[in-house]
Amino acid sequence: MEPDPVSNTPILDAIETKLRHLSPSLEHVAWERTPGNELGREDGSSWILQVPDLWGWESESALEGLHPGIKQLLAKIENYIAEARQSVDITTWGVPNFIIAPAGPYPDGQFLEAMSRGLKTAVGRLRQSQSHGRLQVRLLSGVLFHLGDSPEDFLAGLKEMIGQNASYIDFNIAVMVTDQPRSQNHTKLIVVDGQSVICGGINWMSNYYIQDGPSWVYGGLGGIAPVTDLDIALRGPAALSAGKFLDRLWAWTCQNVGDKAKIASSMDKGKLMPSLYEGHKTSPVGKLDVISVGSLGYGIQKKDEKSGYELKDVANVDQGAYHYGLLFKSSSNDTNTDRDFMTVNPDAYALQVLIESAERNIVLSQQDINGYSGEPVNQPLFDVRLIDALISRMMAGVKVQIVLSNPGRPDYSNIVKIEEAKKSLRDRAILMNKGNEKTARDLLFTKLQLATLRVSSKPTWPGDRRYRLHTKLICVDDRAFYVGSRNAYPDTTQDHGFIIEDEGAARELWLAFLRPQWQYSQSTACQW
Repeated sequence: MEPDPVSNTPILDAIETKLRHLSPSLEHVAWERTPGNELGREDGSSWILQVPDLWGWESESALEGLHPGIKQLLAKIENYIAEARQSVDITTWGVPNFIIAPAGPYPDGQFLEAMSRGLKTAVGRLRQSQSHGRLQVRLLSGVLFHLGDSPEDFLAGLKEMIGQNASYIDFNIAVMVTDQPRSQNHTKLIVVDGQSVICGGINWMSNYYIQDGPSWVYGGLGGIAPVTDLDIALRGPAALSAGKFLDRLWAWTCQNVGDKAKIASSMDKGKLMPSLYEGHKTSPVGKLDVISVGSLGYGIQKKDEKSGYELKDVANVDQGAYHYGLLFKSSSNDTNTDRDFMTVNPDAYALQVLIESAERNIVLSQQDINGYSGEPVNQPLFDVRLIDALISRMMAGVKVQIVLSNPGRPDYSNIVKIEEAKKSLRDRAILMNKGNEKTARDLLFTKLQLATLRVSSKPTWPGDRRYRLHTKLICVDDRAFYVGSRNAYPDTTQDHGFIIEDEGAARELWLAFLRPQWQYSQSTACQW
């Protein structure tokens, strides 16, 4: 009998096995492994969609006009959507429509313009081909709570931008919150025909990434102090996996129109589109295996009834709890203690298994590792099991590098000072080293590099505006990585991302993003 060949994707294998145990009935819904994918390198463009891509900037003139990364991203958005023959699925996270807010519930500015141009071109091509089919377009936004988020108004504006070709499109525009205010859609996806996909952390908010916005809004500054963020582009069956996950979110949204969800439809009698991908098949286009993995947050499904997962005890799990309230004491630690929640939110577990698989090195590029511990969401302080996985790998000799956004709560940061992140790591390191503070300190000193983002040798953007980081990227052993919308801190939103194991792709990601990130950020590395 011939021995089984050694797998060239051992990390994906481990994650797939663990996910099948944790969330068996959500396979092909919230998570799925597919072969036959390829990175979105068409016409020599990059599959790595980083913004603003201004590493090493030296003068304000470098910030003038459209930033290099934004040019590439807008072109990719428009070109992918323009290829549509059947459907376009767009998701986003938005903010309530306050007057002083730099963004709103829906895509805006040049992001929306690129989307509308792509839709206009797609319909034009369908008409030229004399196809009698209509393009189906869904756009789903998640918000903390409903305020000034009329999907009818947005739909009217979008149709006006597209012009006459909009009459050949069936639209569903929705805004939802599954469990106010802690759980809502947080994915940022563009899925075209179930065949191509753009996925990552970038919100379609121009005032954070492209332009400064009016002086009277809070935040923004996307022109002079843009947020650093990252998406990736893929083609193949993984795009369909993302689409099937969105079908699950849309099914819930269509069933909960009212206080929790609003939908505007351009279709006859207000017809809704809870499913776009039932029975859909996507042919292989490459040789890349990809795990698509998402989360259902709270409010959609309480638990996976078929899960065999047993929540193991963790020493002093209450270290991750956030205690709040003056008159009525409360605490938040559900993401660390709620076993049922974990079975319907497999992406958080997938990130833990990814980290546990490391044998040489782990790199995290994240907004935070600490939750937003305060109103209105009152998240736990940190993900105890994820932090413990990092400490455990350090104790096994693995080197860990973490780059975070510069503290500045609540503007793309959950903390006031970096000491909060240091304390979370230090406390768990001491606990896992049996209370020996010296051993824990020596471990962190030799195995952990913790820094805040720098984009050049200059400590800030012009005008002392801090560098903000919004990536959700974890890479292990220079071979496997996650990119998506799932944060490394405790969260209860609906999220989605991809895990890829390929040394060539990981090296491209390192050369384009992770290497310059550390080149400039290492000057801020913490002392232990």
